[in-house]
Amino acid sequence: QPTKEFSAEFVALIQKDTGDASAPVQFGGAQTASGTSTWTSFGVRPVYAFGEHFKLQGEIGIDNVTSPTGGSAERLNKVTIAPTLTMGSGYWSRPELRLYVTHATWNTAAIAAVNAANTTSGVYGTATAGTSAGLQLEAWW
Repeated sequence: QPTKEFSAEFVALIQKDTGDASAPVQFGGAQTASGTSTWTSFGVRPVYAFGEHFKLQGEIGIDNVTSPTGGSAERLNKVTIAPTLTMGSGYWSRPELRLYVTHATWNTAAIAAVNAANTTSGVYGTATAGTSAGLQLEAWW
């Protein structure tokens, strides 16, 4: 947190999964019992506190998952904006109540995985972009 008002968090992740009959690899919304898949993810979440109890947060992220069978990799890009009510201006101050809107784009290889991640089947159909919104409460004890 370089200033009282501005803070940020960064993420970089690389995960390699190898599948066999006892531990299948997840890809495209289904499991495959062979092959290796690598997931890479990068993101940043900048936060600006306008006062003691209001922040504006954003998030930009990129994910790529290689196919364990040698097919096309799944790609996802997302941008989120989240006006936030909070108990303090610090980055780790909780509880926070966020109203968020996320817009994401993905390639055709990721369509099955995107739809499998939804609670109702096929929410996005064959689309390669979508927007979601919600309310999130985060509190720690």
